[in-house]
Amino acid sequence: MIWLTWRQFRLSAMAVFGVLGAVTVALALAAPGLNRDYADLLDRCKYRCIGDVYDHFFFPRAGVYFLLNLLVVIVPVVVGVFWGVPLISREFETGTQDLVWQQSVSRRRWLAVKVGLVGMAAIAAAGLAVLVVSWWSRPLDATAITGLNRLSPGLFDARGFVVLGHAAFAFTLGVAAGLLIRRTVPAMAVTLAIFVAAQVVMPTMVRPHFATPARLEIVMTANNVTGVDASGSNIRGLIVESGLPGAWVLANETVDSTGQKVVTMPAWVADCATPEEPAGEIIQRQCLERVTAAGYRQAVTYHPANRFWQFQAYETGIFAMFSMLLVALCFLRIRPS
Repeated sequence: MIWLTWRQFRLSAMAVFGVLGAVTVALALAAPGLNRDYADLLDRCKYRCIGDVYDHFFFPRAGVYFLLNLLVVIVPVVVGVFWGVPLISREFETGTQDLVWQQSVSRRRWLAVKVGLVGMAAIAAAGLAVLVVSWWSRPLDATAITGLNRLSPGLFDARGFVVLGHAAFAFTLGVAAGLLIRRTVPAMAVTLAIFVAAQVVMPTMVRPHFATPARLEIVMTANNVTGVDASGSNIRGLIVESGLPGAWVLANETVDSTGQKVVTMPAWVADCATPEEPAGEIIQRQCLERVTAAGYRQAVTYHPANRFWQFQAYETGIFAMFSMLLVALCFLRIRPS
């Protein structure tokens, strides 16, 4: 059974691991130059760093950076749709499962070997992708634009070991869909739709509740105010930097003296915007002092950076549980011979 499964799976495996191998070689060749430039950047910023310096390092490489992160996110989709679904559905479409079942191999052993062998390959592919991309991207992670960090939804799914949980879930979802529907193309569509839905629901509705968010109220000063949030003449609040490196900011809003989010602020708050000329700094400072005296604060609701591995463990556990349930469903659906 192992030899037969490998014969059926080898072309798909060589295609995926071939691409990942080529990416690994390319990144290994590019890594020395990237690390050398990053070391030079740190040397120049040893005493004082300006944000623009980091921008000049990050933005020229931003395209490759986001493509590599996308690659890591896509690997679970590929193994679920193109490895998981055809693993069983193609057998039923062609009727080749009867040839195996008529031999000494039981149905559940047949299923166990196929799911076990290809499932391990799926997890290995995801592990290779995240390991290589995380290693190469480390200098860019450290200099990324504000709000882009390991806890942010755009990057969390492409770092750490949660990718292994995503790959296991996508693969077992594909196997279950192929076994239940028994037609490859419809099962692929169902697998893709359910997996994408899970990837949307998890960061928006589930992940924020893994722990109680922290809350911080910030006094507005010229050092942290970057603008005014306004729609026409309606001023909805001030735009304030949270000053929380690596944090996942869930809300950053202006509140009044009672702690309630403001809907409209007085028109004079427009003077608190960052001045275009040095002469306007006095006006801005006076405006911010007036804002503080009126009891306005900036309330930031966030998850601190040190919760990254905790959240990775929680989410990986959730997807691992769903994966085991899907495998159990497959074994229940395949009646023993």
